[in-house]
Amino acid sequence: MKTYLSYICLPIIFLMACASEAVAPEMGALDVKVTIGPLCPVEPCNKTIEELKSIYASYSLVLTNSDSKAIVLDQKLTYNGTNGLIKSTNIAVGQYEMSIKPENIFTKRGFPKTIIIEKNKTASLEIEVDTGIR
Repeated sequence: MKTYLSYICLPIIFLMACASEAVAPEMGALDVKVTIGPLCPVEPCNKTIEELKSIYASYSLVLTNSDSKAIVLDQKLTYNGTNGLIKSTNIAVGQYEMSIKPENIFTKRGFPKTIIIEKNKTASLEIEVDTGIR
């Protein structure tokens, strides 16, 4: 009798365990380099490192799923000494639209950009943001 119950219970437990496992989505990464300028109406432009960090941190990139229109990433730029960077891993494979905030007549040029994230690959992009300062 005990063996008969184990033949019935074990497959049921196994099926329940398999049914509760979630399938992990395929993932990729995004690496964006952003240059913002001009920063001054005349050269030379003598901004301090803190001013440059503040300027770059005032911009953020927004990644939206092309199908669902859900925002996947909304991240501020970080200044690395020469330009702004965004590095993001664990983005589900798919097609996305990238836009920049704040939006104005100058930053709208060229946006939204279509980005395709592929499995186990890093999508790299270089963006130039025109501030309109002349």
